[in-house]
Amino acid sequence: MAIGVAARPANLSRIYGRSISRETLDDAERQHAFIIWFALIGVLFPPILISLGDINVTPGRVAVILLLIPALVMLFSRGRNRIASDYFAIAAAIWMVASTAFNNGFRPYVGAEALEFIGAYMVGRAFVFGPSNFETFVRALRPITVTIIVLAVVDVLLGRYVTLDSFGVPNFVAGRFGWVRASSVFEGAEHYGTFCVAAAAIFLYAERGISRFVYVSFCYFGCALSLSSGPMFGLAIVTAVSCYDRIMKGYVWRWKVLITVIALFLGGIFLISNHPIAWILTHFTLDSQTGFFRLGTWNFALPLIDQSPFVGHGVVSLGEPGDALIYLKSVDSLWLLEALRYGLPAVILLLMTMFAPLLKGAPAIGTGHPQTGLTLAIVATALIGLTVHFWDATWLFLNLCVGIRASLAEYQSREIWRAELADRARGFSVPMGRQLHLT
Repeated sequence: MAIGVAARPANLSRIYGRSISRETLDDAERQHAFIIWFALIGVLFPPILISLGDINVTPGRVAVILLLIPALVMLFSRGRNRIASDYFAIAAAIWMVASTAFNNGFRPYVGAEALEFIGAYMVGRAFVFGPSNFETFVRALRPITVTIIVLAVVDVLLGRYVTLDSFGVPNFVAGRFGWVRASSVFEGAEHYGTFCVAAAAIFLYAERGISRFVYVSFCYFGCALSLSSGPMFGLAIVTAVSCYDRIMKGYVWRWKVLITVIALFLGGIFLISNHPIAWILTHFTLDSQTGFFRLGTWNFALPLIDQSPFVGHGVVSLGEPGDALIYLKSVDSLWLLEALRYGLPAVILLLMTMFAPLLKGAPAIGTGHPQTGLTLAIVATALIGLTVHFWDATWLFLNLCVGIRASLAEYQSREIWRAELADRARGFSVPMGRQLHLT
């Protein structure tokens, strides 16, 4: 039910712990509809290469580069606060670049990856602030998601990657079970399926009624078109956690119980199985052959990480001629490849950037809080990253969501929503566009 209500509490200094004007607060929360649409379209546009002299950029990279400075200005303006994940993000980007100094010098690809990471994070962090901007993000995500899935259907029907071919993006058509694995605007079925999982998680908590059913069902259908083990595993996690949340919504301890059960399950696998990673990789894939290949990749990669755990090996070809070269030519794991390139500190900093905002509990306004959907999207994507490496659109969209989740954590820490909800309960009204949907 949507409850229209009112005005902010008069005593803002009580909420912020310092004196702050109403005008400053309004400025921090002003609408950024154009920027949000521009960022999403750029991030999720087909990754065509745009040549700028000796440097090639993609539309997603252009979008975050153009918005990075305005985002930093916005984030460091009066009325905004920094949180722990901001510092972890900056440290992670610096570490990516700095670690290459110990591995054959700086590489442009490293700078591009670090720039995409920090740029997408800061755009989400700065501009998707407050309920109205998050609602704008969801409104923009709806037609973009529908378009991406429709293009995936075209891939399957025509038996080739129509969108990528149309934009001149090199690709290799992958099939499974006699069907083309849809790719749409992404460079690979795994990336496309991962986006569908993240979008489904967001819509599960941001939409209501028939709208939620339509958009979530469409995302499920889209994920199925990818025929990819990782995304389907992620979608199963999203579904199970969402059902659990709704069944147990009356119990505040439900998340602690869920985390405990998962920890016990994983611990049991490591205790019972002689090869726990092999068990996981071979039991949670559609094709056991790909599971065994990934297991071989882990077996060859872990000793290399142990050789240089601090700064990694840089962006170089890994492995000696023979089996190692075969398994390490393409490392299908975000976390494994980041550790190989930049060392374990980079992985730790990336994980802290993603999960530090999640440590703040959501306000008690029911299961429909948008933070839960974003949290689920990030966690599911991070888990899919165990068997998939992300770059371009998927990497940018993940970090955009991480930035938005951090922005919501800042907003929550001010207790603005909590105060507004108290006003709503007393029957006041708020300006158009600031209404929340409560269950």
